[in-house]
Amino acid sequence: MAVTSIDELPEALLLHILSFLPALNAVRASLVSRRWRNLWRHIPILEFDMSLYHSPPNPLSESRDFFAEFVTQTLLLREHSTPLYSFRLVFNHRDFRRTVTRVNSWIRYAIASGVVFLLLSFEEDLFVKSEEDTDEDETWQKYDFHFSYIRDSTVSHLELDNCRIVWPKSLACDGFSSIRSLYLCHVSVRDRVLCSVVSSCVNLEFLSLSCISYLRNFKIHSQSLKELELELFNIRRKDVGSLDIYAPNLHRIIFDRFSVAEYCSRDLSSLVEANVVFLDDGHEDFNCEVLQLLTGVKRLTLMHMRFDRHGWDYLIKVSATKHTSVSSAFKSLKFLELKIEYAEYELFEIAAFLELCPGLETLVLDGYGENDFPLLESFKSKPPIFHFPNLKQVKMRNYRRTEKELYVVELLKLHMVVLQKIVAFPREANGETSAPLVLFDSSQ
Repeated sequence: MAVTSIDELPEALLLHILSFLPALNAVRASLVSRRWRNLWRHIPILEFDMSLYHSPPNPLSESRDFFAEFVTQTLLLREHSTPLYSFRLVFNHRDFRRTVTRVNSWIRYAIASGVVFLLLSFEEDLFVKSEEDTDEDETWQKYDFHFSYIRDSTVSHLELDNCRIVWPKSLACDGFSSIRSLYLCHVSVRDRVLCSVVSSCVNLEFLSLSCISYLRNFKIHSQSLKELELELFNIRRKDVGSLDIYAPNLHRIIFDRFSVAEYCSRDLSSLVEANVVFLDDGHEDFNCEVLQLLTGVKRLTLMHMRFDRHGWDYLIKVSATKHTSVSSAFKSLKFLELKIEYAEYELFEIAAFLELCPGLETLVLDGYGENDFPLLESFKSKPPIFHFPNLKQVKMRNYRRTEKELYVVELLKLHMVVLQKIVAFPREANGETSAPLVLFDSSQ
């Protein structure tokens, strides 16, 4: 029989639809009809975002109080026998002394309800203040997330934003086997605490660390870890900070503007893919030494690496420390993506870099910048020699058909061995994409 009204849908489907709404909107939906009146009490996904409750010029403190009361009443009136799959909280708790007890009770409720996805964000400056707001009577400090909260819990996915992780020395390291993925952003955590967290989550498969404060030495030892993301961490002093990785089952790693003085890996034998975004701040002290961890990968993406003599010297030094023959440093590499400006000096160093990758099969050149200066005569008289005996495909992104790009195409075709195709993807204009251009096809 055909369904003619949304009220005729099965209750399970209606609950699934309501799960996509923030908690406030889901509760409001109870006014739709008598059948919907108590549906919100059985929703397995709860999302409480304080930004939906704050409307300047109303004072932020009033919005905070209303929000806190709404969360408390929602959890009290919810059907406790209904399992809770996901709990997301975005909250400004500047008046810390008045709110910390409530926040603790909300989190404990979610964990006691068998939550699987737990997402907590305490962004201080997320909300616009009105002229009537004052901080004189408020106390603010980062929320302390006690890792003991999730001991022996069902939490599989944990995201923490703008808080501090507390791990007492007396806390036992067992009981955290449920954790599979962990995201930490703008979190304050000490070296010892991070080491304890990672080593105690014995089934951890995904770890993301972004904008971490107080940390100096990253010790990441995990038998189960498969993906690792390290973002936005840079200590200007070259003699400070270290990264020590032991992850024999790690498949993929991302370094996004992450720089420390010392890199050490015990076992990265399963590493297949790596992405590196270097610091692009105009300084010459960027760190290429991270590449010493990645010489065994099959897929490598390098963004904002300065292919000048400074950077190339670093790369040769790093490669020489890991291999007796520099020419075989990246012998397992099959896919390489580079972000370049097609400057003459870059092309020479990239040609040299390709010699370290004898097994390379796919090369992606992602053009950036607006450098349209004509090629130097000295460059034309002695162009770089590209050596890629196994290269089969070249992709050129953000293609603008400049003189330098066309010249690179000719150089690639000149030194081809098994090259099958060169495809260009034109740069978007006015938000519109153009069809790819086949610049070379050996089958034609």
